[in-house]
Amino acid sequence: MKRVLLLVVLMVLVLVTTSCQKPEEITLSKYFQAMKAKDRDTMAAMAAETVAMEFKSWELVSSEAPVSEEFGLPKMIQELADVRKKKDDQILLVKDKKDALDQLKTKLSESRGAKKAEVQKQITAMEAEVETETANYKRDQANYTQMKAQVENEKKMIILSTNIDQNQELLAGKTVTTNCVVKIDGASGVKEYVFTLRKYELINPVTNKVSSNRYIILKIQSKEE
Repeated sequence: MKRVLLLVVLMVLVLVTTSCQKPEEITLSKYFQAMKAKDRDTMAAMAAETVAMEFKSWELVSSEAPVSEEFGLPKMIQELADVRKKKDDQILLVKDKKDALDQLKTKLSESRGAKKAEVQKQITAMEAEVETETANYKRDQANYTQMKAQVENEKKMIILSTNIDQNQELLAGKTVTTNCVVKIDGASGVKEYVFTLRKYELINPVTNKVSSNRYIILKIQSKEE
């Protein structure tokens, strides 16, 4: 009977302690517990990039007021579609320029005298155009690859925060971001780090309810950086 009573008391204490913690502090506490236990799976489920370190203790020094912004994924996906179209249009332009260059080279082989010199000038100009438009395509391709990675990362963060893994772009709502300063007593002594946390408060358009969510860790960096 005493053991049962003791368990009940401990459970109540845990509930009381948790209820007094800020949402960001709960996330940090669970992350440091997983770090202590070297539980990389749990760490990966709570952070964009897992950062593991040996530590004796940690302390939440301060946390900034949360900043709310409009849910940005729908806009990001539209921008990605625009960038993709620009990239696809550019590769067609490069192809047209190369076809025109091939035609000029064929024309050159059939030309004589002054006409041949004129065609050679056209070839030189067209080669410059091909080079310029190819460079533009490589730029557009790099922009598309970068933006696609950003969209995929955003989708990943939404899953970690809400467990919603389908039709994310159809939702509305907001993102809430905060920075926390954490003092860690680690292998190299006591050092302060900035933890950037975010959660996604998303609204289901059918039920008009806010989906359950939690803070996840976007970035961890030394306060000195």
